[in-house]
Amino acid sequence: MGATALSQRDNWQQGARLTGDAAKNKFAALLAAELPEYYEVTIEPPKLEIYSDGKGIVLDVRIRNMLTDTSLYAEVKGGDQGGNATEERAAKFLSEGIKRRVRSKYRVPHEPFFTVFTGDIFNGRDGNRSAYIIERTSKKTGKITKTKVHPVRYREKVDVMFEGQNYAIMDADYSNIDSVTAQIMEIV
Repeated sequence: MGATALSQRDNWQQGARLTGDAAKNKFAALLAAELPEYYEVTIEPPKLEIYSDGKGIVLDVRIRNMLTDTSLYAEVKGGDQGGNATEERAAKFLSEGIKRRVRSKYRVPHEPFFTVFTGDIFNGRDGNRSAYIIERTSKKTGKITKTKVHPVRYREKVDVMFEGQNYAIMDADYSNIDSVTAQIMEIV
């Protein structure tokens, strides 16, 4: 896509950023309230430097067990508007090369990442995983496009893509935070 086309495209990133920040903050607050006092939850922890030039990755949340001084890094992906960016961007944390480099430099468990998925695309607007319609208006043409979002399909995509990995799909209103907390405590 050329620069002109990109400049005329709808700026969905700003809305996605707000949704993502809200999801990250809510998850961290609820998790911190559930964990025993020997855990520390940090939003936007320092960058994990994994490349020779000092560059690296920044995850959303660090969960540190202060008794063992071991940390688990969580990436929280919240989505309400459909699309594929939510689960596909999170897939980079499945990379064995990234995990190996993090393990070599930081006190982390063998699987150093935990991915959290949340939002309407996983639960439906009604919280019962019912399909719903979203509308997008093109800035260029003013045309409204309707798309049906299927939460059950999104959950299936994540379950297949992240099978055998550390992840959780939050239920509506984070009603499963207690079981996710238990899952995290087993890891770190």
